[in-house]
Amino acid sequence: MHRLQAEKVGKRFGSRILFRKMSFEALPGTTTAITGSNGSGKSTLIRILAGVMKPTKGSVSLDICGKLVDDAQRPMHIGLVAPYLNVYEAFTPRENLKFIARARRMSDYASRIEQVLRDVNLLSRIDDPVATFYSGMKPRVRFATAFFTDPAVLLFDEPTANLDVKGIETVRNLIKGAVERNRIVIIATNDPEEADACDDLVCVEDYL
Repeated sequence: MHRLQAEKVGKRFGSRILFRKMSFEALPGTTTAITGSNGSGKSTLIRILAGVMKPTKGSVSLDICGKLVDDAQRPMHIGLVAPYLNVYEAFTPRENLKFIARARRMSDYASRIEQVLRDVNLLSRIDDPVATFYSGMKPRVRFATAFFTDPAVLLFDEPTANLDVKGIETVRNLIKGAVERNRIVIIATNDPEEADACDDLVCVEDYL
């Protein structure tokens, strides 16, 4: 059983406090919504949970099958999708995923690349440079990179922002599939409907 836990987490930038003493846990096969007004710290919290930013106080721990993951290794077990994360636009989707596979020392990844790109409806553009994609297609490459290694935890920062109807449907299907595979899913969102669809809710502004 996996568990991602925040224990009395706080974050401040100078004199500005975003949140303090935030504690919650997320379990496999569940979805947790992170809500709050713009600028309240949702994206900051996502980065802290992902292990790419340190909290000012408190701690985040990831437990996989009863084994505590070292903080330095936590990003290797997490798939992150956010508007501020970029892929290599000069590369094709296949090349972007090959880069990840080689960095992670994966083997026999060719079929996995095709499967993930099929899931995000990009298989027909597998060998086209990402720079040639229209704006609504580029976020799908980010989703492909997050799902490629089938991580234990998936973190989404405004996952359906700037997507068309088909893109939103694709994202919701991906999240549904992740939950069915007992992955931990956490979504930072301003969309009330998206938040209401989650199993649990954490409002950043409750921890000021």
